[in-house]
Amino acid sequence: MKKETYKMGKLGKYEYMKKYTLIRAFLPDTRKATLPNINIMLRLYKSVFLKPDEGTGGHGIYKITRSKNSFILRTGSNSRTFSSLNDLYTKVQRNLVRDKYIVQEGIDLLKHNDRPFDIRVMVQKNRKGSLDVTGIIGRQAKRNKIVTNYHSGGTPLPVDTLLKSHLNEESRKKYIQAIEKLGKDASIVLGKNYRSKRAFGVDIAVDHKMNPWILEINTKPDMSIFNTLKNKTMYNRIRRYSENKG
Repeated sequence: MKKETYKMGKLGKYEYMKKYTLIRAFLPDTRKATLPNINIMLRLYKSVFLKPDEGTGGHGIYKITRSKNSFILRTGSNSRTFSSLNDLYTKVQRNLVRDKYIVQEGIDLLKHNDRPFDIRVMVQKNRKGSLDVTGIIGRQAKRNKIVTNYHSGGTPLPVDTLLKSHLNEESRKKYIQAIEKLGKDASIVLGKNYRSKRAFGVDIAVDHKMNPWILEINTKPDMSIFNTLKNKTMYNRIRRYSENKG
């Protein structure tokens, strides 16, 4: 089996995936986190996220929101207001340069009980080397936090539960199937480069118009989040596939 062509951070994965029309429309605008790029993005979008290019687990993430006469910087559950983007950038510049950050279009996440959530789709290779969706789970942000990651205090919940206040039962079933297909399609695309990887964790945001967005694809996804669910069917399936018994 061929090994991956080359390893990529978030920006590299974005640039690679946007070449494919199958998933291009589902990718939020992502660029290198330079001051000019952040400035341009904040003119295009109400908010943006600054993320370490190779970071995981929701650590080191900032959210910048543009208001009429100021810019609000949030990290964790802390918030600070700046009168200019230059002042804000000076505050975070050292981290951005040291850790190589990307700036990503802010998606206004759908909420459940007034707390935003996103969705993780687990996609794994079966014995024949084809990709199957083996799990799907929601991650609800801790109150007042900007990230949903389990290890940053997010709450894992069944996707059906999180969508109940937005869609009826029949619509939820179809929507979850569509999210699973998007996760699989994205994994097929990225898998063309990461040929030796057997699992992909696709993080998908849903906005208030019910549009799905591919936030990130992890090539070393953590399966432990699925073990938090009462129903162990998905977790057991994921473990079986990870042992190459799928």
